[in-house]
Amino acid sequence: MGEIPPLRIGVVDYLNAYPLWAAMENHSGVKLLRGVPSFLAGELHAGRLDAALISSVEYLRHPQGFYYHDSLCIAATRESKSIRLFMPEVSKPFEAALQNVQTIFTDVSSRSSVAQLRVILNHLHVKPALVEVTGAADRIARLRQGEALLTIGDTALAHMAEPSYDLQQQYFALFQCGFVYALWVMREDKRNVLEPVLAAAHKEYSEDLPLYLDLAAKRFGFSPDFTQAYLMETIQHTFSPERKRDLDFFAERLKNMP
Repeated sequence: MGEIPPLRIGVVDYLNAYPLWAAMENHSGVKLLRGVPSFLAGELHAGRLDAALISSVEYLRHPQGFYYHDSLCIAATRESKSIRLFMPEVSKPFEAALQNVQTIFTDVSSRSSVAQLRVILNHLHVKPALVEVTGAADRIARLRQGEALLTIGDTALAHMAEPSYDLQQQYFALFQCGFVYALWVMREDKRNVLEPVLAAAHKEYSEDLPLYLDLAAKRFGFSPDFTQAYLMETIQHTFSPERKRDLDFFAERLKNMP
């Protein structure tokens, strides 16, 4: 018999995703491909990956032939810390500040946060131009009046001291809902093999939490206290019934978008 090829799994090298894949780094039966969610979605749909951690909106738009893990996700409720809308200054309430924005630059890395922003803008009847960009971090300090920048992940965390709004805080204030940013999405024909592998990786992380929190702090360059609070209090990785209702709410909002 020939050698069984490794499972090809796409992972996002952000702090908020680390608990879902950290324990697979040295797994002999797994080959990890690192990339941003939008890139991984393309690789998954092209058949070059068996599973990937991708934006929830990517799955909602293209579910055919794929299945998501029904126990794991990346989500937040009252705040996310890592999904931020940067502006030159944030002295006004969020809704008032948006009235003066003509252009919002959006990070090419993730499409769930952009879709979340669109839901908010539609609800508030605000229509700035959305312009997709790369190199988001370099734009933060150069924003002018009338401009804003939506960025995600470790870039957003590293610039939390800059004027910005936590997008999930604003979403929760409007809808009293959490938000599911990413899902483990897999090919249907690999589901029976992948589901236990993905679940076991998160279980191993959870059972050796002090070790992995220390590794995460060192890997991503945040303080141990911040890393622990962020991963244990802000970000959620269990796809609970409440988070599934949040995803359903978001899906309905997307359907009703003009």
